[in-house]
Amino acid sequence: MSLRRNRISVFTAALLCAVTTGIVHSPVASATPGSPVTGAGWSFRVSSVPAGVNSGGELAFDATRRALFITDNDFVMSTKGGTDVSFDPHVVRPKVTVFSIDKRRPVRSIDFTPQPWGMMPVGNAPIIPTPQVPDGISLDTKRGQLVVSNSHANGITVVGMKATTTSAANLIAVPNTHPMGSVVDTAAGRAYVALNNAARVAVVSTVTGRKISEIGGIKWPSFVDLDAKRHRLYVGNADYLTKKTNYLTVVDTRTDKIVKRIATPSNTRPKVDPATGRVFAASFDTGKIVVIDPDSLTIIKTVQTHSSPNKLAIDAQRRLVYTADLQKRTITVLDADTAKVVATVPTNAPVHTIAVDPRTGAVYGTQHQSGRLTILSVARAH
Repeated sequence: MSLRRNRISVFTAALLCAVTTGIVHSPVASATPGSPVTGAGWSFRVSSVPAGVNSGGELAFDATRRALFITDNDFVMSTKGGTDVSFDPHVVRPKVTVFSIDKRRPVRSIDFTPQPWGMMPVGNAPIIPTPQVPDGISLDTKRGQLVVSNSHANGITVVGMKATTTSAANLIAVPNTHPMGSVVDTAAGRAYVALNNAARVAVVSTVTGRKISEIGGIKWPSFVDLDAKRHRLYVGNADYLTKKTNYLTVVDTRTDKIVKRIATPSNTRPKVDPATGRVFAASFDTGKIVVIDPDSLTIIKTVQTHSSPNKLAIDAQRRLVYTADLQKRTITVLDADTAKVVATVPTNAPVHTIAVDPRTGAVYGTQHQSGRLTILSVARAH
């Protein structure tokens, strides 16, 4: 989970600068298979396996390669949001792990340690040298590229899916911007990366691995999703400090111009239903999910989940929507057509980011500050 840095104290800076040696920390969460949960004709069962990371960040699913790419956002600092910061001094060895769906285990990793360190600000002053710890991730499956946002170090890494390591050539420095979510338009060979601290979205070429432009005028951009058919980019918003600036931004990707700002509950994260174009935008702060019509670009329904939806995933074939309820340690399941909650599944772990395997319907979720991967098996109830 990326960390907002505006209120970090000088004491924190001194502590971080002093952390240069130690023992590699590998927290492991205990999770056991649970009894199935049923709802609306579906049965859901939770299990977990080692993910090959120290702290599960975001993940991205490659259906062709049958693989998950998982960011290990293990860091000396962590937060549950805002100024709720904790410390665990230890050696940080950042990487992206490749997890085989068919083998149900990690098979290799991509080393992020060779990249030049960035600078993490205290207030507005970049004074803390920081390794390129990966947070957000998206895939250009056509060109075999990863696009990774390294939030603390203010860097964006573009590297091949088959790579085993990185170098300075893979790094795009974006000082003082706090990059967060990313999404790839594979047809155009462009990635969009939200620069939360800079009110901009970076546009990165997945062909050259370089930043080509920026889209401005978007306050506190956080997580993003794409409707390639309608040439739209949806940008979530995270005003962590005041929670007064709350909207979802719609951008025309043909012109990179803002089409509309849709007022939403605070700290919303969008996900597009590829079958209908409807947008499900989940508010981490309030537990509400708003459904946005792609034609009128208006909210047509609001659902209260009474949870903490961190990220969403949509199974367009089975018509199910999933939310990873980080703090509640659950996964909420909704009907994609009615937006009604059909089940709330206990996970026994703080699931961070989720992805759906369209072939089997299984849902995979990283566990925050844990080395395990949650697997939600989905079947028709008998």
